This record gives sequence, structure tokens and C-alpha cells, in this order.
Amino acid sequence: MPTLCTKFVPPLEPLGMLDRARLRTLASEVARHRLTVIQAPAGYGKTTLMAQWHDKLASGGATVGWLTLTARENSASTLIGSIAAMLSRIPGLGDELCPFAAHQSFLNADALMVQVIERLSAHAEPVFLFFDDVHALDAEAAVALGDFVAHAPGQVHVAFGARDTRHIELAAMRAYGQLYEIGYAQLSFTIAEASALLLGAGAPGLTDTEVAALVGKTEGWVTGLKLALLGMAKSPDPSAFVVAFSGRRRAIADYFEEDVFAGQRPDVQRFLLETAVLERLTPRLCEAMTGAAGAGTMLRALEEHGLFIVQMDDEGASFRYHSLFAEFLRRKLAETEPGAVARFHRRAAAWFAGEGQVVEALEHALQARDDAMLVDLLERNADELTFKGKIGIIAQFAAGLTAEALARAPRTVLAIAWLKTRSRNTAEAERLLAIARDHVAELRAGDAGDPDAIAALEHTIRHRAMVLAAARDEPARVEEECNSLIQIFGTQRPYLTCTVYGQLAAARREQFRFDGLEKLYAQARMLADESGYRFAKIALQASVGLSLLAAGRTEAAATALEQGLAESARWAGPKSGLGALVALPLADLRYEANDLDAARRLVDDHLPVSREICFVDQLQAGHVVRARLHASAGDMAGARRALDEAMEVAHEGDLERLRLAVIHEQVRLLLRNGQPEAALQHAAAAKLPDKPDGLGPAGNATSRDDLRAAIWVRIAMSRDQMAEALALAKQWRAFCASRGARRAGIRWNILAAQILMINGDPRAAQRLMREAIALASNANVVRSFLDEGTAVLTILTEAYGDALESQHPTDLFARHVLDAFRSRRTAPVVAVVPGDEGLYGRLSGKELEILTLVGCGMRNREIGNRLGLSEGSVKWYMQQVYDKVGIRRRSQAVERARQFGLIA
Repeated sequence: MPTLCTKFVPPLEPLGMLDRARLRTLASEVARHRLTVIQAPAGYGKTTLMAQWHDKLASGGATVGWLTLTARENSASTLIGSIAAMLSRIPGLGDELCPFAAHQSFLNADALMVQVIERLSAHAEPVFLFFDDVHALDAEAAVALGDFVAHAPGQVHVAFGARDTRHIELAAMRAYGQLYEIGYAQLSFTIAEASALLLGAGAPGLTDTEVAALVGKTEGWVTGLKLALLGMAKSPDPSAFVVAFSGRRRAIADYFEEDVFAGQRPDVQRFLLETAVLERLTPRLCEAMTGAAGAGTMLRALEEHGLFIVQMDDEGASFRYHSLFAEFLRRKLAETEPGAVARFHRRAAAWFAGEGQVVEALEHALQARDDAMLVDLLERNADELTFKGKIGIIAQFAAGLTAEALARAPRTVLAIAWLKTRSRNTAEAERLLAIARDHVAELRAGDAGDPDAIAALEHTIRHRAMVLAAARDEPARVEEECNSLIQIFGTQRPYLTCTVYGQLAAARREQFRFDGLEKLYAQARMLADESGYRFAKIALQASVGLSLLAAGRTEAAATALEQGLAESARWAGPKSGLGALVALPLADLRYEANDLDAARRLVDDHLPVSREICFVDQLQAGHVVRARLHASAGDMAGARRALDEAMEVAHEGDLERLRLAVIHEQVRLLLRNGQPEAALQHAAAAKLPDKPDGLGPAGNATSRDDLRAAIWVRIAMSRDQMAEALALAKQWRAFCASRGARRAGIRWNILAAQILMINGDPRAAQRLMREAIALASNANVVRSFLDEGTAVLTILTEAYGDALESQHPTDLFARHVLDAFRSRRTAPVVAVVPGDEGLYGRLSGKELEILTLVGCGMRNREIGNRLGLSEGSVKWYMQQVYDKVGIRRRSQAVERARQFGLIA
């Protein structure tokens, strides 16, 4: 039988062969193994790679042969005859085989095999034989090829290119290390290789992102890249072409139709179409889709046949179609059977729902465009998804529902309302609650539905309304609702009860009520454990951690917050909005402990995503700590920007407490920087009265009242209203002490101590500073002292001057704070606006006036008499001057001020 000579040479590549160095160098593996198998679906470049190896070896003087196999090699004798014909064309090797090759039809396979093996054995040099399209052989010929490889002498090295090798035994050679295998993954083009291919073929310039997108869609399949290249050549907009490129395009579909699909048996074709809508193929799922048994065998057969199917696990229990092939199959199914795509999606949705794989079921219901099925799945699973922290998934699938369909899905609506509340879209949350209430009202009016189910819906609505009130920072209302809901839910709905306890802790904290906190926390943790949903603990630990922190129980707060942060990372990964719930209060804790690096990391990682899910407590902690970190580094411009951004957040969310916290911080920094006029302007936004009337702590006082009072006291100190400021500070100090609000109590003690020092009562000032230290020692609060500056340092130094050798814990902590003052890495405050600048900040008009009189030789009492100030006030102002000019002595401060041209 005559043989085409083209069977014995590698085919030419129309677009030229791209030199892929990582694969070309693998030619050395051919020389180290008896057999090399390159197995992949059609169009992956098997032939091209073997041709490159063939040419490389031939150019190096090696003895090489090539044989492209076809269906004509349909018996052992024809196959061995073709091998003889290949060898006969190799000079110095196969001359004696020419007669056998010419008369192969008259010889049996065994005789031909003997002649071929003997001739190869007589050749002392290595021989490299390449067999392409091995999958074209029938079983008999494939077995014969395997026998040839097994009996070939040791200097013969063979390479196969095949879509499948199911008829050839490879296990023994694999076990003995004689087999080297290359699959589709190694053949797939990388982004760099695809760029080189497209550029070499004269493709229009694509960005790296567009090339990466094309590689992603083709999964590195070189034929897909080449077909895309041909399509781009005809497209006026290559970028748009890349976006639209898919397996539904005619060129891709024709290739799959002609080279892959058409050659399959009818039962295989039917299986491919009936499973086309699946992203993941498992035997049980495929049997549900096809209604036939034996799907596992079929899947393994598809893989063996190289039908663009990818194994997804080591056990061979899960597969997927190549993305372009899957798109082709879906197009084929839609063209063959209109309506079949939706039908199979519904079938898949039902199977996944039965298996408890809710997200997959929802995805197929959505793809089926079956609103009724989608609503049913959402309603049956809304609570479960919510409790597992997957409310976002509910919102994602509900987004495509019509308003009429959504109105029939109250549980779905209530889940989304919770999500909107968390992201502080309170108006949308209110609208969704109204939809749910209308639905319940219709059920009640129509006397339809299960009364218990309707009552449960009503209770859930109350829960969401309570959470909405918490987002609006209405603690009294939240506490009232929480107490009612605890009675309603009890232990019957442990997840919701756990969230209620968390909100109750927050509401009580906002009202300076910390009694029973431990009991509340223990009950909530027990319910979280009973619910089986670990997600419930994250928000609980955030809320309770904040309460423990406010109560000065820093160690317990750190434990709760760190556990919550670790749990959030398991649920949502690092740097998530969920993690911000606990990370930002933890940043506040770390900042107060003077661990600035840890605080900075937490803020940098979580403040940018805090608006996804956080309430005012987290926002206040994150934004204030961020501003203080800037200020501690001497970056007052950065601190000002941070506070401006925080104010925008406060205005957008109508968060009064955050707005007051920002104003308080602006006032504090501006006063420290010698800008009382600017501080007064900012304080005006708080709309405070001229007198302290109404600013004292009442029985229902909240942290907003606390912030208003703190702003007023700081402004009063700058205006020399010391008596009124002291009276108000003492009221709040006593109130915090009675309520166990240790963190706020520390601040009020520090403020009152400064006022007393200005008033010329250093002993009283020292006494209150000692109280502040006593409160702070167990809470590890350091920065509250450092951030107040030199005035506090002076009082502390005088208060603990006689306790340098004491080992009492409070005295040890005082020395720790003093050491932090002396060795702090923070730069002194730098002025935010130009003016009368000192070395480390702008001097106020009052400070310049006092410094001028000091330069004239006047004593503090004389200066006080001249300016209408107490002697203590003069001392306080001089401490601010010392801080800004970087000098601790009066005469040196005057000299430094003169050097700067601040005074004459």
C-alpha cells in the first residue's frame, strides 16, 4: 500500500512556531526516558511541541524519525509497516527495511516487529522517534504500538502526541520511572507567551490586562488564541472583541463542532448537552441531569478521550468542562432544543437544593430566569444564610427580582434590610421594613397563613427595627426593644437573641451603664454556642469588647476583640469590613497602650472598609485614632485631613456622636497648638450654650452628653472660665465614678487636674492626677496622659516626685507614663497654619503676651495681676510655651522666642 510521504515529516505551522523556552528545554527529558507522552485535547499544541523537539534534536545531529498516525493504521501489521517505512527514510538506519516496508501487507505483524527491533538494536547511537495523533489508532494497532515501545532497545526514545492513550498500557513504565508525561496544563500558554504569539502574528496592540483576559477565557488553549487572533483582524475594536470573546462565537463553535463534537457517539453527545449548564461535574449530579446511571464511567471516558474536560480533584470525583467548550455546548443545546437550557438549570437547582447546596441552587434558579423558584429558594434559606454571615449572597440573588416578586419574599426583604442597616443605608432599610410590614398586614387581613409563622415574621421585623435604631444611635429605644425581644425570643431563636444581647450591651454602654455586663456576656456566649453559628460571636465580641474597654477592663476587652478578629478572618479573610467591627476598637485599645505600630496597622487595614458594616462606635474609634496617630507623629496636616474625612462620614450617616467626637478632637488639637480662635469656631458647630447649664450628667446621660461637656470645658479653659469649667468637670468625674465608666473617668480627672493647676491649687491637681493614674493603671491607659502635653507632665512629675523608689503597682504605672513622656517617639505638635510659630507649634496671643512680660523680668504673680489671671493660669500658659519652643527654663524660653523674632 503506498504511503504519503508527508506522514514522515512534522507539519508546518502556518503562523510560525513560537519558541517557548520552558517547553523546548524539556527535549532533554525525551533523552532520559523510554517514553514521553504529551496528552491534551485538540488544539493544545502537542504537534507543534513535538515538531520543535524533533527539529532541535535533528539540528544537533541526532537520529530522529517522525510518523503521523491515522485511521489507516488499523491493524498491528499496518502499524509496524508504517514504523518500518519511517525508519527506512532515516539514512544509515533503515536501508535494509525498505523491502519490508514495501511489502508489509504480505508479512505478519510479528515478523515485521522482529525486523524493526533487530535493525534498531544494530544502531549504536540514540534514536528519537516521534508518533503524532496516537489517538487515531484502533485498539489492535494501539496495543501493537505499546509492544513496540516495550521491546525497543534501550537507546531508542519514543514520544507520543495524543488526545487519549486509553488503549496503551502505561502503568508499568510510570511505576519504573521510564515515562515522562506532559498534560494540557503545561501546554497552556502563559500571559507572556500569549503576548509573544499575538505580537509575532501582527495582532493589534492589546494591553496586558486584555491579554490576561484573553488567556483567562481560552485557559491558555493555543487554538483558541489563534482563532481569537483571526477574529481580531476583522474587528474594528480589538478591545471590545476581547470582552465579547466566548465559545459561542462562530469560529470557536465550528471548530468544536467539526473537530470534537461531531465525532462522538450519540449517547456521548446527549450527555455533553444535558450536562452543559453545570460548572462542576460529579457522577451523582450528572445522573440527576441525564436520568441515567453510569455517569462516573462516562466522565472518566470523556477525560480519557481528551474531550475538553478537566479533572478537579485527585480522586477523579469532580470535573469541569473547558470554559469555551462549555459555552459551545450551551449554545448547541439552545439551538437544538429551545427552552432546554432553562429546563436543565431548574433540574440542577432542584438537585443542589436537595443536597443543601443553597448558593449553587440559587445560581441555577437565577440562570433559569425562574422568579418563582428563586423566591422559594430564598425564602426557605434566608435565615440560614443570614445566620452564616451570607446576607450579601441573599442581596446578590434578590437584585434581579421584580418589585412584585420581592413583595412576596418577606424573609428575603428582612435579610436585605439588615444588610442595608449595617452599611448605614438607613433610608433603604426603612423602605424594606415597610414592604415586610405590608406583607404581614396582608396576611393578617386575609386570615391566611400559619399564625405562628406570621408572629415570627412580626418579631423579626421588630428585631430589624431595633438594629436600625442602633444604627441611628438611639440607645434608649434600643435598650427598650432589646429587653422586649429577649423575652420574645428566649432560647427559641438563639442566634437572634445573641445579637440582641450584643445590641443591649452597646445601648447600655452608650448610657454609661456597665452593671451586669459579665452576666450579659456569659448569656450571649452561651446562646451563640447553642445556635451553632460561630458568625454570631463576631459582632457580640465587638460590642462586648467595646463595653469592657469603656469600663477599663482592658485585658478582657483585648481578649474578646482579638478572638473576634481571628474569627472574622476565618469568615471573610483579612482586612474585611467584618473584621473592622473588632479591629477598630482594638486599634483604640492599642493606641491607648502606646503601641502605635499595632494601632496604625489595624487602622490602615480596616478603616478603609469600615463603611461596609460598622456602626458609630467603630467609626468613632477608627477615625479618632487615625487623627491621633498623625498628630503623634507631628503631622498636624494629616490629622486635620483625617478629621475632615471623619466629619464627612458623620454628615453622610447623620451620626451625631461621631460629629461631636470629631469636634472634640479638633478643639483639643487646636488648643494644644495655640489656636483658641480656630478652636472656638469649631466648637460653635456643637451649638453649646455660653454657660454650662444643662451640660451636667443627668440620670439618662449618654456619651454624646459627655462629648458636649468635654468640648465646653476645653473652650472654657482657653477663655479663663476656670470656676465653671472645674465645676462641670467635677460633676462628670463623679458621675463616671458612680457608673464605673473608667475610661471617661480618666479623661475627666486629667481635665480637672489641669484646671486646678491653672487655678493655683497644685496639691488638689496632684490628688486628681493620682486618681487618674490609679484608674489608668489597671486599664493600661497611657496616651490619654501623653496627648494632653506638658501641663500633665508637670503635674505628674510633682505628684510622683517622692515615689521614685515605691514598688506599688500604681506608682510603677506612674513611672511608666513618665518614661513614655520622656522617651516617646512622637514629635511635638506642629502648627497647622502659618502665624507666630515656635519651634514645635504656634504661640497664641495670650502666650506671646505672657512671654513678653516674662522677658521684661516680671514674676508670675505680677503678670497675673497685669492680665487679670491667677498665678496658676500664668504657670499653665508657660507650660504650653515651654512645650512649643522646646525649652524648660524661663530665661532660655525668652531667648529662644527672641531668636525666632516672636518677641522684642
